[in-house]
Amino acid sequence: MFQKARETAYLESTSIFVTLVKWRKPLVMIVLAAAIASYIFSGSYFIQPKYKSTVIFFPTASTSISRAILDNNVSDKQDLLAFGEEEQAEQMLQILNSDDIRNMIVEKYDLMKHYGIDPKSQYPFTQLISEFEDNISFRQTEYLSIRIDVLDTDPKMAANIANDIGSLVDSMKTKIQRERAVEALTIVEREYNSKLAQINLMEDSLKWLRGKGIMDYSNQSIIWTEEYAKSFSMFNNETASLKVLEKYHEENDSSIINTKARIQGAEARMRMLQPKLDALAKFGGANMSLSEQLTIDRGDLNKLKLQYDKLRVDVQQNLPHKFVVNKAVEAEKKSYPIRWLIVAVSVFCSFIIALIAILVIERSKEISYRI
Repeated sequence: MFQKARETAYLESTSIFVTLVKWRKPLVMIVLAAAIASYIFSGSYFIQPKYKSTVIFFPTASTSISRAILDNNVSDKQDLLAFGEEEQAEQMLQILNSDDIRNMIVEKYDLMKHYGIDPKSQYPFTQLISEFEDNISFRQTEYLSIRIDVLDTDPKMAANIANDIGSLVDSMKTKIQRERAVEALTIVEREYNSKLAQINLMEDSLKWLRGKGIMDYSNQSIIWTEEYAKSFSMFNNETASLKVLEKYHEENDSSIINTKARIQGAEARMRMLQPKLDALAKFGGANMSLSEQLTIDRGDLNKLKLQYDKLRVDVQQNLPHKFVVNKAVEAEKKSYPIRWLIVAVSVFCSFIIALIAILVIERSKEISYRI
């Protein structure tokens, strides 16, 4: 059985070879005709040649300018000179494929007219997008760089479009980040002004309390209470001593006079300290609370000021978001169409089609002969 199958396969291959030899002249003519026709019709008269320009760049690591420059604790991922990773490359590709970049390029170079699209046709914008995507492509290389390829019939325009897209991706990312930074700056500025108003109000309140004699609640309460206690103790002690002295001495005795003087002095000090202690008891708690809150709020204000300064740097300053490896230049040779490839494919396809047609003809003859 296997022997018979081998014999059948051999006979078939021999039959095909014989058929090729038999039809060699028509096959050669068909192949030559296909080669000549494909060579002619792939010429610039029928297919307008296109030139390719390429921009290659690496995205930078995503970080804010203030964090990269002003912060002392900067990790490798925040390094201003670090190359971006896959995440940054994907972000760049997303920006490159945005409608904004496409619309700016279309408008600047009037691609609707350049591509010969009739604005009054049924789907002009769809045709424009199709032409744009056919001629302009973006991809990520195996080295995590971004490649921009632009095909155009005008080599100078191809180079200009590629370079402009490379510049636009930078400005687009800056615009996106700046919009967010401006919003954050507005929020921080509002919080800063609110906190500053609170601090000014508390400082006015403390100023009013100082007018009441409350300078430093902690120290004043210690000192005044201690002084009052000393005066009170002296008043009591001297009063008790005076009663004893009056029993044994005359009214005009110097010891009695001196004791009365000390009693009067202690009493005067108590009368002087009492209003202060009353004011301290009335306003001391408010003074201490305001002082503590003011210390906290001043710390918060300093943090907000630091954050405000950083955000202001991010809003006002600008740094490139890419490291350009290759800028686009005018191509000297066309990249499309690839003439030898068109000729090779045409010759191969015409040979296969002709061979199939010949085999069909031969098979039809065999069937007709048997019938």
